[in-house]
Amino acid sequence: MSNTSIGRGTKGSKLWIQNVINDDAMRKVLDHMIANEGLNWLSPLAPEYREYQLNEEFIYLQLGLDKKEANALFSFWPNRQPQWDGIALSRDGKTLYIVEAKAHTSELESKCMAKSKESVEKIYASLKYVMKKYYNSDNFDAWINFYYQLANRLSFLNILNESAFGNIQKVKLVLLNFVDDYTYKPTTEQEWLAHYKEVFAQMTGSENIPDDVILVNYKIL
Repeated sequence: MSNTSIGRGTKGSKLWIQNVINDDAMRKVLDHMIANEGLNWLSPLAPEYREYQLNEEFIYLQLGLDKKEANALFSFWPNRQPQWDGIALSRDGKTLYIVEAKAHTSELESKCMAKSKESVEKIYASLKYVMKKYYNSDNFDAWINFYYQLANRLSFLNILNESAFGNIQKVKLVLLNFVDDYTYKPTTEQEWLAHYKEVFAQMTGSENIPDDVILVNYKIL
């Protein structure tokens, strides 16, 4: 996903998540696939289509936090956090859905690019903590040099789920994969499923979808 936080996508996952979230019929299909109920989407909404970090004021206020509470909650990570492709709340406001969208399997490949010693130490400490506690894995190379983006998403998921905060009682990570995207590199559902099995096996030691992760393969028509 692009690092550009504002603006209309022209192809790939950026285009399609914007299309889906801002179209009533398409959004209802996605909501059903994620939660079997209508969701309250906070981003990416027209006309800006803005993507957010969780520690931005607009988001943490929606979660029932003030600035001090948000700073404490996110102290496990540098101030520059992951930028989410989509953020939504359940109908009752108690479940937070953080969404990572992809249009091709190659988009899962990434390395940790943090430079400052303080940031690297904080990131590595959080990743190692989650990797050991929740997945009993020792393949840290996969977490920082091959699938770093997914690693930091899993870290946010698990650390945030260690206790309720604000209005939130549960966090879910949605891995939203667009099937047969003709604007980019068409990827079949079978290719998505096979690739995630391989990735999860390397990162967690199991081909199974991790707890509190929702794998959604959304077909482009």
